[in-house]
Amino acid sequence: MECIGFADVKEFVKISGLSKDDFEKKIASNKGFQQECMYRFEGSRKRYIKVRKAIDYIENNLMVNEASL
Repeated sequence: MECIGFADVKEFVKISGLSKDDFEKKIASNKGFQQECMYRFEGSRKRYIKVRKAIDYIENNLMVNEASL
C-alpha cells in the first residue's frame, strides 16, 4: 500500500513497522527528521508525520544496511 498522507505518531509506528522506542529515541529526536517530516498545528501538542517522506528520510539518512555493520 502506498502511503502519501499524514499520520500521527501512533499510526506512523504501525505503518512503518518501527518500534515505538526506536521511533522516539532514534528518529523523532533527530533534528533533520523533525525539520523535514514532522508537523504540528499551531498551539497543538500532537505531532503529525508526512508518511512517504519520513520513510524515505529514515531509509536514506538514519538506517544502516545490516551487511554494513
